[in-house]
Amino acid sequence: MMQTIQEKLKQMELEEQELRFSSFTNDTALALGLAIVEEARQTGKRITVDVTRAGQRLFLHAMEGTSVENENWIRRKINVANHFGTSSWHTACRLQSEGVTMEEKYGLPFADYVGAGGAFPLIVIGEGQIGTVTVSGLPDQEDHDLLVSVLRRFLSGQSR
Repeated sequence: MMQTIQEKLKQMELEEQELRFSSFTNDTALALGLAIVEEARQTGKRITVDVTRAGQRLFLHAMEGTSVENENWIRRKINVANHFGTSSWHTACRLQSEGVTMEEKYGLPFADYVGAGGAFPLIVIGEGQIGTVTVSGLPDQEDHDLLVSVLRRFLSGQSR
């Protein structure tokens, strides 16, 4: 059964409320980045993964078969997640449902902001958004779903 765009937007809103950290250190970034790489490996996917906190890149790994172009996509997706405080796919789907582009509605240049799935805000309870976790290399929905499934499993393994 296909989700309506409204159901999809509501689901992404809930994900952003649910997938929050009690604390986030450089070691957390490393463990999270490795968990995402491992998930991609096990499912035969090739991606580039980035974990950034307060503008500092704490983790970057480009799997075989990816290119420097993936890093450009990551940069542009991070800009979207930071600007809107939501996942990049959430913003992209919302704008699609409104029938406008980021450039038209907000004046954000396509060269620096892309409506594509794969960046997710890192939110610490009591602090708000502290950074982003981003993947690039798959179709939009798959980039987003990979992140969400790893975040959900990663957070359920941590004491909250």
